[in-house]
Amino acid sequence: MAPTGWMNLGAVAVVAVAVGFDAVGGIAAEPPAAAARQGISFSKQVAPILASKCGGCHIAGRKGGFQMASYAALVRSGMVQRGNGSGSRLMEVILSGDMPRGGGTVTPEEVGALMKWIDTGAAYDAGDPTTPIDALVAGGASPPPAPPPAGGPVPLEPGAVSFAVDVAPVLLAHCITCHDDRDPDGNLRMTTLESLLRGGRSKAAIVPRKGAESLLVRKLRGRGIEGQRMPLNKDPLPDDVIATIERWIDEGARLDLLTARTPLEAVAAAGRAKSLSDAELATIRFDAGRRLWQQAIPDEQPVVKPGAGCCVIGNMPPDRMAALAAAGEAVSDRVRKELVATGPLLKGGVVVFAFRQGYDYSALWQNVLGSERPKGLTGHAGVAGDVAYGAMLVPTDDESGEETRLRLAEQIVGVALAGREVPDWFARGAGRAVAAKVVPKAATVQQWRRELPAAVQRCGSAQDFLAGQGDPVDAALVAGGFVGAVATGSRLKLLVKEIDAGASFEEAFQAAFRAAPQQAFEAWAVKEARKAPRPH
Repeated sequence: MAPTGWMNLGAVAVVAVAVGFDAVGGIAAEPPAAAARQGISFSKQVAPILASKCGGCHIAGRKGGFQMASYAALVRSGMVQRGNGSGSRLMEVILSGDMPRGGGTVTPEEVGALMKWIDTGAAYDAGDPTTPIDALVAGGASPPPAPPPAGGPVPLEPGAVSFAVDVAPVLLAHCITCHDDRDPDGNLRMTTLESLLRGGRSKAAIVPRKGAESLLVRKLRGRGIEGQRMPLNKDPLPDDVIATIERWIDEGARLDLLTARTPLEAVAAAGRAKSLSDAELATIRFDAGRRLWQQAIPDEQPVVKPGAGCCVIGNMPPDRMAALAAAGEAVSDRVRKELVATGPLLKGGVVVFAFRQGYDYSALWQNVLGSERPKGLTGHAGVAGDVAYGAMLVPTDDESGEETRLRLAEQIVGVALAGREVPDWFARGAGRAVAAKVVPKAATVQQWRRELPAAVQRCGSAQDFLAGQGDPVDAALVAGGFVGAVATGSRLKLLVKEIDAGASFEEAFQAAFRAAPQQAFEAWAVKEARKAPRPH
């Protein structure tokens, strides 16, 4: 039942308000008891009508840009207005005779059932509203999710297929457009390995150890399937690419980097970081940095200053950018000695975004992190796809250059650690701790020390701090003080060495500091609290 003319945004907004959303953004269905009182069951009466009359075009497919693979997708589409059957687009296209096409008809009894269901609230009575409609018709229960790979990533034998390097990039390039998190074709999401293993309306897309039997491989080959070969409306994938995916499934559909819940973009980026040389990865990282700037600030072309291991991108005058790039290289070389024994500071290098105005920095923060930049923060570090970046407001009236070098050091250290998948609090804390060591006479370092005791009192429990709760400015102060206190001698270098050898952050922290993060923080916080001035 393709929507001709579609609904306007106001109508969709009314439907969204009427339906409501749960705590994680999904459709908030009415409880089964409410549905029973209304006399029409979605799972037993409505779903069979939709599956038989509309399923070929709008459950299995997305004809006319409309798909209702599940109750949640149907309501989210705006085709149904709860309590208003005659005003719902779904009923309009049926009663006008426009749908279903191809010779099918909806009987008067079926029309009456659909109209009554909508008029009495369009309730749902089958548990999870994202359960595929044809799964309800077939048996009423959504397919049980396949468990993610146990214990996280596993090491691969020589010659084994890498999900991160060989499979995830193919899915991103050819499948994700139709199988994203919003109304995916066949209710099959491919945004993470976990969602891929869970399957969709046709149940499991992957059967580990049985590549040839797996629906994903059969769809890619166009053999033994219902419907069309995949990818839809594109050239078939080369035989060797399909064979690689089949072999990955035969080997157990194993995950080799990050987690089963990590977005595929991040998994593929981690695969490139692992498989490419330092120089090859630097080209990709620096190009990704340019694109990220253009995405966040499309109206202003930046000045780009690539260097050995550090690329500075910003909107300062060219002479100022040249000075920043030189300072960035010098600082990178200095902090590398604090973090790594041999090799680069971070494989592929780091990107530093340098802003002269707060609103430009806020635009990047909003674009990458999806929230408002907290007041009082002048820099942060992170990873976005292929680019490992630090972002900073360039200090004004900094004749000595100390404040600029301090911020460069803080963010470059933060990037080097964020690129190694450490928690944000530790990357930020190590950035401040090392920066204070590299530029000890900067006025801001003295300010951090003065403000630390009060910030410790405000930061809450160790659990709150480690979970990233509380005021971001206080959290940055506390993180810098904590890491600076425990990372004495060569302990920070030891932690990085352990991570580079394959240890998790928790394992590396334990090896370097002889305690778990929470235990170490609690012991430090007790000592720090004694330094706070007592009220008179």
